[in-house]
Amino acid sequence: MHEKKIKIFLGGYINYTNAQNLNCLALAKYLDSSKFTTYALSVYFLPKIKSQAIIFNCFYPFKISSFIGFLWGVFNCDVIYLPKHHSTPKFILTLSNLLGKKIFTTIEANMCDKSKERNMIKAFGGQDKLINYFSYFNNIFPITKYILDNSNCGVHLKRKVLYLGVDRDSFAPILKDNLRNIVFIGSLVNGKGTHEFVQLAKIFTKFKFHIIGDGPLRKELENISSGNVVFHGLLANDQLKHVLNNMDLHLLLSRNEGFPKVILETAASGIPSILYSDYGAEEWIRHRKNGFVVNNIQDVVEIIKKLEKNNILLSEMSKEVSNLSKLFDWKLIIRDWEKVICNLR
Repeated sequence: MHEKKIKIFLGGYINYTNAQNLNCLALAKYLDSSKFTTYALSVYFLPKIKSQAIIFNCFYPFKISSFIGFLWGVFNCDVIYLPKHHSTPKFILTLSNLLGKKIFTTIEANMCDKSKERNMIKAFGGQDKLINYFSYFNNIFPITKYILDNSNCGVHLKRKVLYLGVDRDSFAPILKDNLRNIVFIGSLVNGKGTHEFVQLAKIFTKFKFHIIGDGPLRKELENISSGNVVFHGLLANDQLKHVLNNMDLHLLLSRNEGFPKVILETAASGIPSILYSDYGAEEWIRHRKNGFVVNNIQDVVEIIKKLEKNNILLSEMSKEVSNLSKLFDWKLIIRDWEKVICNLR
């Protein structure tokens, strides 16, 4: 007799490029289809994509159809994964609990850090509102040990770290042995370190600096950038792979992250990263072994100078960072997710 499949609603828009949405897309792909049936949403204003999930296609007006989509997911499924904390209607949390659904979420940044311009307490409008929102969840999982150890402002996190993965099949690990192209990937918003990135381009004029992403700061950044900065805009996954094939170094000069997805995507492409130390990157990056964890912009300048002179160092880093991506391959990481989903209370 076959066991009944677990129906799980992945509360993200899997055809929209955003970290939580892409994670839902990966979960739909890698959850064992003999044990799980996945449900998800898609936005109407972007092309549909292939997925193993059963998809509710939102329509215009989006605010109404997305609410209907969440209702559809809750009524159809046994387990509800809600990673998008600010766009998930609060009523959906109430309804899920009333219907006895098993709901869970992941925390992707230190929710208690008020020192950063972009922080969760500010986004929720205060600590009391943050605590109230997460009181609807019995199952809240951090995605790094640093988040687990530092998110201690009234929200109870599970002791189990639920790491996110990378779809290594979507990228090609190419050995980097000559520094020419430096890349930033992310939203062009305050707090992402994009102004420092274009500042570095003015210092290292022999290299090309590539910005992949879009956002409200784009026009300002274009106006202040030197001629060696290339703006690619938003790229689909297949486009991203081809661009990363030609990149040699990744910079993410943000001071407020969780476990940035782009670190694993660049790692899967053989590209080492330079990161700031503010959010516990030492948990997965071993300094000068498979990347660099630094404290300030001057540290970044010194490392780029070293890599410029030392091709062997760059190639060694490229080999090691490819190995890092293997540890976080969704094919492996998904096993933890499946265990967690099966044991939710």
